[in-house]
Amino acid sequence: MPQNFKYSFKASEHSELSLVVYNVGFQKCPPGYGWGPGVRDHFLLHYIVSGSGIYQTGGRTFSLSAGEAFLAYPDTEIYYCADQTDPWEYYWVGFSGAAAPLLTAQTPFSRSHPAVKLSNGEGLRRGLLDIYKARGSDYPDAVRMAGYLQAALAVTMKGNTENSEENIADYARRAAAFLQQNYSASIGVEDAANHIGVSRSHLYRAFQNEFGCSPSEYLTQYRIQRAKQLLCHSDLSINAVAASVGYEDPLYFSRAFKRETGSSPTRYRLQKKE
Repeated sequence: MPQNFKYSFKASEHSELSLVVYNVGFQKCPPGYGWGPGVRDHFLLHYIVSGSGIYQTGGRTFSLSAGEAFLAYPDTEIYYCADQTDPWEYYWVGFSGAAAPLLTAQTPFSRSHPAVKLSNGEGLRRGLLDIYKARGSDYPDAVRMAGYLQAALAVTMKGNTENSEENIADYARRAAAFLQQNYSASIGVEDAANHIGVSRSHLYRAFQNEFGCSPSEYLTQYRIQRAKQLLCHSDLSINAVAASVGYEDPLYFSRAFKRETGSSPTRYRLQKKE
């Protein structure tokens, strides 16, 4: 390859997909090469494999080098520029779609932390290269690239090993949101841990720090709270209430409800309607 190079691909629009690769590529930048200030109408993820440069957004400047990645958010002013003496080489992907905000919310990136150091950066590089290799303008190509994009984003979800208090709290909040959204299904702690890409033990510590209880206790409390609402404000049978809050076994539900409230579901309903 020449000293400076750029290989890129801009995809055709497939707005019917919930996740769409907008562009993808990799580049060894000349000294001082940059983009902006300006805004994009899509998410844009860069991973730096060598060299250094700066990324500016939200009134802050991040000095970045190999092993670090940065994410640009849609309609947010950004500027990035390669170093004059040691210009960076990076891989990137631009993407959009209804699923894009949901997926990026599960990564270590946030608007307050748009640049991160990844422990598995090589995995992300390979993932971005896979997207480029799958490039094409047909519908099957768009689906294939979206699949590789999801795999690349999953690497970042599992690749951030920072144990700061903010990250731990973020794990707990994201897992809690997952539990709240899926409490009516047959889910457990393992599902929440897998969803955000951490171990059960790590998630347990995060919940203890943030909520003062275990993930399973949090799920139970949320389900019972919802069951109370249904018992008071609906005519559903006890069996139907149990199923509505994620308990396949009505007897197990009744035991859990009494353990949490001191009353059986039937008795609780009667007391609230007296």
